[in-house]
Amino acid sequence: MPTRHSDCCAAPSSPSAPARSARIISASTFPTAACCCALDEAVSASKSVERAETTVSRWNIDADSIEAELADGRTVSARLAVAADGRMSPAREAAGIAVSAGSTGQSALVLDFAHARPHNDTSTEFHTEDGPFTLVPLSGQRSSLVWVTRPHRAEELVRLSDDELSLIVEERMQSMLGRVTVEPGRQVFPLSSALPRRFAANRVALVGEAAHIFPPIGAQGLNLGIRDVESLLDTAMRHSDDPGSPAALSAYDRRRRPDILARSSAVNMLNRSLLSDMLPVQLMRTAGLSLLGAAPPLRALFMREGLRTGSGFGSVFRV
Repeated sequence: MPTRHSDCCAAPSSPSAPARSARIISASTFPTAACCCALDEAVSASKSVERAETTVSRWNIDADSIEAELADGRTVSARLAVAADGRMSPAREAAGIAVSAGSTGQSALVLDFAHARPHNDTSTEFHTEDGPFTLVPLSGQRSSLVWVTRPHRAEELVRLSDDELSLIVEERMQSMLGRVTVEPGRQVFPLSSALPRRFAANRVALVGEAAHIFPPIGAQGLNLGIRDVESLLDTAMRHSDDPGSPAALSAYDRRRRPDILARSSAVNMLNRSLLSDMLPVQLMRTAGLSLLGAAPPLRALFMREGLRTGSGFGSVFRV
């Protein structure tokens, strides 16, 4: 995956706020809309998938199966339920899986905007003093922005006019995409970190944000979610007689635990380092990111490791 790093200065969040150096990390990406369309077509074409476009009103779990009572009055039962229902996961709650959670003291301003220069299907992430400022390419000369900052600053930004916010966003990214025009529909979300005590139990296996929640840095949430599904599919195939059995769920939990704990800890540590005012922490973070920027092979190694555990660092020791 081609990438580039460079140093820049983050624009001050207010006229009186001092600017602090930031790191910009860019990586090639792919259109999510096209990916979702391809997945939708694959599901529609599969004769082994029964699609129910409704919501689950209630989960009923017993020793041999799990049943979903649907909002349209139907019921669906199976040996295994995959909880891909987000950070508040009703399925996780029904399975009795406890969660350790806490606020990061940040909020995310989310919006779409048009810009004068092409993004070349490249996602860009600035590491600023209040959190990541991430640009995700959309179709045409449009991008999505996830701006993580302090809650009071996010509320100030969301109340600005389109013209005022467009100018601030453009200045924050150093006009790298030219003139910015913010589109209607901006939102602010409080950020938190959460980790379940287990990743599977009582006929329910957790994937995606039901299994791990942390600040949006480096697309690690998406990468982890993809590996969740890969591991669950492999585990289910190895326990095809009963993929929701205690043995199968314990195997899935053991496979995912090291990866999820390592990535969650690393992302939360990096996020805390962005918020720290301690000079040694800032120097260590800057030195590490500068080393990645100056050494393309090392940067590629970290990128591969971020996509798949062992594909980066493991390859160094592989004969």
